Amino acid sequence: MTYPDDFINKVIQGDCLEVMKQMPDKCVDLVLTDPPYGIGFEYLSYQDTRENLKELIKSFVPEVLRIAERVAILCGITQISLYPEPDWVMSISWNTTGSFGKYGYTQWMPVLLYGKDLKGFGNINGVTKTDVIKISGGGGVGFTRDKLEKEHTCPKPMTIMNSLVNRLSHLNNLILDPFLGSGTTAVAAKQLGRNYIGTEISPEYCKIAEDRLRQENLAL
Repeated sequence: MTYPDDFINKVIQGDCLEVMKQMPDKCVDLVLTDPPYGIGFEYLSYQDTRENLKELIKSFVPEVLRIAERVAILCGITQISLYPEPDWVMSISWNTTGSFGKYGYTQWMPVLLYGKDLKGFGNINGVTKTDVIKISGGGGVGFTRDKLEKEHTCPKPMTIMNSLVNRLSHLNNLILDPFLGSGTTAVAAKQLGRNYIGTEISPEYCKIAEDRLRQENLAL
């Protein structure tokens, strides 16, 4: 594989670490990703234990910090302490009660931020430059996800990924998701006029992602 021809606007099936090692420093504007949570979800090509997550974090975080100008990692509330200290923490909140945590209904999610924010003050890309994103109705969080989204073990709703893409990148920026899953980040990027790189170790999930991009007429 040769960067950038074999990477940009492609769904790459393989180990994200091996793919990222082929990428030069600071070649990506934004890494936006939702890694496994270490809570026993049944992924197709990964055993979702807390110990495996700790090892995964040690491996992939240094690489994304090397290749990206800014990094946004969605994680669970109980996973925050496993990651290197972020520069900032963003909150995504919703008013649905579609998921239940250790202290009752979970209605927010942290986003760990590394690197510098977009330049500017006030509004940017048509939205308030805030560190809180509020999703009305949950947008498919928890058990309210629709049938298509449930083809992946733990997909993020389009409303969340669209909001983060719009908040943390500009038009024509390049966005990498090392854990592409069902392709939500790639779809959001293309819908909003960005470019993407998506890596995913599971061939089954790669096919779902490619099918979604094709259905949206977003595949190149």
